[in-house]
Amino acid sequence: MTDISNPAKTMKTNKLLLLLAALPAFWGCASFNHGDILVERSAAKAMLEDASIRPFSEVKLSWKNFPYRSASDLIGEGSVSRPKKPKTVPAPPEDSADLTRQAREVFAKAGLYDSQKGYGTLTLEMTTFGRWTYRELLRSYLVDTSFIFIIPSALRVNYFLTADFQTSTGTARVETEATNKTTFHLLLAPLYPFTAPGGRENKLLKQMLWRSATDVYTKLKAAGQAVPGAVPAAPVVPGAAAPAQEEDPVLVPPDEPARDWREEPQDD
Repeated sequence: MTDISNPAKTMKTNKLLLLLAALPAFWGCASFNHGDILVERSAAKAMLEDASIRPFSEVKLSWKNFPYRSASDLIGEGSVSRPKKPKTVPAPPEDSADLTRQAREVFAKAGLYDSQKGYGTLTLEMTTFGRWTYRELLRSYLVDTSFIFIIPSALRVNYFLTADFQTSTGTARVETEATNKTTFHLLLAPLYPFTAPGGRENKLLKQMLWRSATDVYTKLKAAGQAVPGAVPAAPVVPGAAAPAQEEDPVLVPPDEPARDWREEPQDD
């Protein structure tokens, strides 16, 4: 029986009971990934076998997040016609550092990052929308939607990754989008060990990095094959007179060059 004569003890007991009541929701959920993040086998094979692409010497990453906000959080923050503009917050330092380390590992395995032999900087920016933690859900979502034990309810987190870099033809950018959907319901508890939100997010981020790597490689390859400064041919206008053809000049043997224009290969 709760001792009402001690308010502090009563409050502590109530918090403990609330936590125990919410524990089933921790494992009564399953997360699933969506998005155009699959890597084509042929593109990955070509990237891993290609040694002609010069890697980057630095990979920088920043991560900003539009945090999850429940319906109760939005009360009193502007009208429906003029809602308050959401603000971004930096991702936790440990999450940002871990993603930076993972990005360098992925791009190094892809042959696109080498701190010693590389050149230039690859700038990555991750933006997440609605990313949540269990601590945030305990005081908002799990309270506002207590019916999740009867009717399934879901939260979506959207991920947007950009990669900016320099090529021989100018600045380039590739973009990768994905979504992680977590559904809460007690009947999903058996799936939790295989579809836990944290594990599914880690897998999603790794897939996004590999997809970004193959897209960066494609852009670099296309820029290397492009001919900078080439003048496109003039379009042909129907009915227009054909341009006058100049007479072929008399071909004479060129003078012998002072030296061959090709550089002689250097002995290793």
